[in-house]
Amino acid sequence: GTTSGTTAGTTGGTTSGTTAGPKLADKQEITFNMSQEPPQLNTALTTDTVSFDIIRHTYEGLTKRDNKDAIVPGMAESWTVSPDGLTYTFKLRDAKWSNGDAVTAADFAFGFKVLLSADTKPQPAEYAYFAFPIKNAEKFNGGEAKFEEVGIKVTDPKTLEITLERPTGYFLDLLAFGVMMPINEKFYNEVGGENYGMEADKMIYNGAFVVDSWDHDIELVMTKNANYYGADNIKLTKITGTIIKDSQAAFTQFLNGDLDMINLTDSNYVTQATDKGYKISSYSDGATFYLEFNLLRKELQNAKIRKAITMALNRVDFTEKILKNNSLPALSLTSPAIRGTVAGTSFQKELGALVKDNNSEEAKKLYAEGLQELGVTSISMGIIGDDTDNAVRYSNAISTYLKQNLGIDLKVESMPFKSRLQRMTDKDFDVVFAGWGPDYNDPMTFLDLWETGNGNNDTSYSSAEYDALLKKARESTDEKVRFQTYVDMEKLLMEDLPIAPVYFRMRDFTTKASLVGVFRSPFQDVRFLDAYVAG
Repeated sequence: GTTSGTTAGTTGGTTSGTTAGPKLADKQEITFNMSQEPPQLNTALTTDTVSFDIIRHTYEGLTKRDNKDAIVPGMAESWTVSPDGLTYTFKLRDAKWSNGDAVTAADFAFGFKVLLSADTKPQPAEYAYFAFPIKNAEKFNGGEAKFEEVGIKVTDPKTLEITLERPTGYFLDLLAFGVMMPINEKFYNEVGGENYGMEADKMIYNGAFVVDSWDHDIELVMTKNANYYGADNIKLTKITGTIIKDSQAAFTQFLNGDLDMINLTDSNYVTQATDKGYKISSYSDGATFYLEFNLLRKELQNAKIRKAITMALNRVDFTEKILKNNSLPALSLTSPAIRGTVAGTSFQKELGALVKDNNSEEAKKLYAEGLQELGVTSISMGIIGDDTDNAVRYSNAISTYLKQNLGIDLKVESMPFKSRLQRMTDKDFDVVFAGWGPDYNDPMTFLDLWETGNGNNDTSYSSAEYDALLKKARESTDEKVRFQTYVDMEKLLMEDLPIAPVYFRMRDFTTKASLVGVFRSPFQDVRFLDAYVAG
C-alpha cells in the first residue's frame, strides 16, 4: 500500500534477538515513532503503511502472517478448498471482539460489504479491488449486482463460504491483508460509517491489542486486548506510537531512552548508533518510490516530456548522496522483494533494467521535441510531498536534477501525509513523489495499480493494451503464462511511463538491547506481536 516517504540488497524479514526461555522485565511497555499521523483506522478504507502498522496489531483476518511471513490460520482455525479451486469454506475459532461480542462469519461478510460498497462513507474504498477475485464482487462494486449475488455465504455463525470468479493462487495471502478485516455491523451502525475508525472510541477490535487512546498528531497508545484468544502468548501490555516528524529529534529521543526502536534514515545516524554500541538491523521493506505524473495535465500527457523527466533523474546520486543508506536505484517498478517464477529468484532480476538513469543528453533532446509538440518554450510544474525533514530533502533533490538536466522549474510543496494522500485522490497535483509497498508476494501487487480507474491509480493512466494484459494475467491459471504476462505489462508501463521509478527502499533500524523479537519485512513493516522487554 501507499507508504510515507520519510525513511529509507537483501529481501525477506529481519527479527531482532532470539527466544530461549525469555526472562521478562516487570514492565512490558514500549514506545516507537510512527513519524506520521494515521489518516484513519477504518480497516476497509485504509491504504497506507502507517495505519496498517496499527491495524496489524489490533485486528485479525481469516488468515494472518506469522513472524516468518508465512500465511497461517487467524480467525479461521481451518479451511477447505474445493477441487476446482473456486470455493473456500472457513471454520471460525471461538473469538471475541474487545466489547465481548462473538466474532462471527457475518462480521466478515459485513467487512467485505463495506469494502465493496460504492456508497461507503466518507468515501468508497480505494482498495475495493482487493476483493474482486470473489464472484460478482466487481459487479456489486460497479452497481451491476446486489450484495446477495456476491460469492460470500454465511452458512452459520462459525462457517463462511467464499466462492471465487476464477482460481486465485494467492487468495489466502490476500485475506491476511489489512482491508480484509471483519467489521461488527451493530457497532459500525451505532457510531456511523463516516465516524468509524476516526477516534479511539469509534472502533472495536478483534486483534491482540486495542487502541486505548489517540491524541491526534501527538501519539496513539495500544494496550493488550484481554479478550483476544491468543492473549496468553502476547507479552507486551502497552505500545505507544509517537508522531515525531523530525528525524534528528526522534534519534535524540532514542538516545535519551524515550524510544525503544528507531529508523535510521541516513548513514550519519547509523554511524552514531554504531559508535554508541547499538546493533544495526537492515531489511527491505519492499517499497518502490517513484514520481507519479498527473496525466490530466496537458504537459504531462506528452510522452516525450515524461520520458525526458524519467531519464533526467540521477538515481545513483540520489541513493548515495541523498538517501545515504542501502537503498538501490530503481530502473523498473516491481520491488526485488517480490518472487520470480523460479524459487529464490526475484521478478525484478528476471526483468532487468527497463529505464535509463541520468541520461541527460537523450533527456534534453526528448524534452526539446516535447516542448515543440506542445508549442511552448518552457514548462513550470510543482511536486507535492510529505512535510517530514527527509521528504522535503528528497523533493528538493528531484527538483535540482530536473533544473540541472532539463531546465524545468519544479516548485516543491510540502504537506502532512494525510493531506498528500487526499491531494493524490483528488488528482490535485502535477508530480508527486510517492511510494508503494507490496501487500502480498506476487508482482500483481504492483501491476494491478495501473488499471484504468483503479482506486489507487492517481496518475489517471489508461491503456486498453495494459488492461487487456491485466485481464489475461488475472484469468490465467498457468503460472508461467501469468508471469510472462507480468513481464509484458511492466515493459509496457516502462514504455508509457505514467510513473518514473526512483529507488527500491532498504531500511536500517535499531532497538534498545532489551527489546527482543521485533519482526520487520516487506509484508509486515513492523510487527511487535512476538516482541517483549527482556529482564
